[in-house]
Amino acid sequence: MPSRRPEGAASGTPWNQTFSHSMWRANNSVHRALNERLRPLDVTMTQLGIVMTLDQHGPLSGADLARGQNITPQSVTTALSHLERIGWIERHPHAVHRRVVLVEPTEAGLRGMAEGRRLVEAVVERLCDVVGGPEELERLTLGMRRIAIALDGPDSPVARMWPDPPRTD
Repeated sequence: MPSRRPEGAASGTPWNQTFSHSMWRANNSVHRALNERLRPLDVTMTQLGIVMTLDQHGPLSGADLARGQNITPQSVTTALSHLERIGWIERHPHAVHRRVVLVEPTEAGLRGMAEGRRLVEAVVERLCDVVGGPEELERLTLGMRRIAIALDGPDSPVARMWPDPPRTD
């Protein structure tokens, strides 16, 4: 019976032993572990990442967040709705461009973010042990960043599309 593999296909390495499968499986496993760990806070890793971005960069619009997080505007809208429902963010119209809505974390959101970071760090510590220590984890992190940059380009800068109004003081 002739092989079903197209001519010129990769070696006979089983799919579950290839780099692409291993990266896909590790991504799914880490994503699941992080979300499970965050479940007591009622947030996902994506939602926690949005609050961390807001904490780092200050108030941003949904469009700013989508560009900076490299996720769809629809995903940001869904995440923001949930974060607002649980009291982690507030929305306010821009002082000058009133149709633009800026989002910022609440005090409850900042406390939740700090707890979320602690929970995420527990997963990272476990992974550090699994891969052979901090140096190996750092090496893997650098390799994953190189892969992301090679495929998607450098990280999108997180920046406000809408400048702050001029100061009057």
